[in-house]
Amino acid sequence: MHLPQTSAGRSIVLCFLALAFASLLNAEGLRKTAETQPQGVRRDLALEVTHPLVGVSRALHLSTPRHELQIAIGRAAEDRIDATVHLGRSQVSHLPRSTPKRPAESRTPDHPARRTLTRPLRVWVGGDSLAQVPGEALERRSGKGRMLEFGSVESRLSTGLARPDLYNWFTRIGQVISDLHPDVAVLSFGADDAHDYMAGVPRGRTVGPFGSPSWRAEYRRRVDGVTREFSAAGIVTIWIGLPIPDGPGFRRSFPIVNSILQSVARAHPKEAAYVDTWHALDGAHGTYTPYLRVNGKLTLMRLPDGVHYTAAGGDVVAEEIIRDLGRFYALP
Repeated sequence: MHLPQTSAGRSIVLCFLALAFASLLNAEGLRKTAETQPQGVRRDLALEVTHPLVGVSRALHLSTPRHELQIAIGRAAEDRIDATVHLGRSQVSHLPRSTPKRPAESRTPDHPARRTLTRPLRVWVGGDSLAQVPGEALERRSGKGRMLEFGSVESRLSTGLARPDLYNWFTRIGQVISDLHPDVAVLSFGADDAHDYMAGVPRGRTVGPFGSPSWRAEYRRRVDGVTREFSAAGIVTIWIGLPIPDGPGFRRSFPIVNSILQSVARAHPKEAAYVDTWHALDGAHGTYTPYLRVNGKLTLMRLPDGVHYTAAGGDVVAEEIIRDLGRFYALP
């Protein structure tokens, strides 16, 4: 290659070559970053650039140093994108220990038999950022001599059921069932799913824009599959609905997700329940309000973003969850 004669020109060329070489070394990481971007022109352009870049990197074996370093530090799967939607457990090898006894009482199709507690309920909370505060509120209600034995709160920002390529909750749920053996799974999803793009769509199937019949059908399939996963292991699923938001955008999108969560819970009345946070936290006229009156005192329920809960708001949601647990368990 003929380099420019000026020092400035040579520096520019050398910088360009160094960046190109670094891009080839890090091609796998750039590809993953491109794959996990929000849907749009930027993502499309990034995919167009990084996919051939990965091909060149692999052909020249320039991806090997990165892989060997990842293995050495225990992060061998760092560049792998797991977008598989794992659904449909028909058998579970590890059932929860000491499952609460079910009394031999009559049941109606719409009401489960209330299970007699012989020990505290083991609770696991998972979901997006809206799972954290209600989970902490439930944790405050657990402990020695109480009806709840708290497992953990797993709250991951900007994740959900629509983008398993960002974080695969379907894989994680299988691990929770096998490793943690909860009696109750409390789930908060949907705030970060209100967009057009879905990863992990079955081959041959297309999903239209957010809220379209095809989008609703695929999202419902995922919510229903998660419910069935837990149900197959004897685990009650509590779906936390999205709260009434302050803003027109979420005001249009959140009810779509809520309608799906509620319909799935209604389809599984013996194994699942839906917590209606929208109406639990709205104002007297069904509008958004940051404050509610608690024990005669105005109390801040929502953070300034108009979506997330304060600790007091989390307490309201936790009480709704415990009320729903009373459908399934004879709580003291």
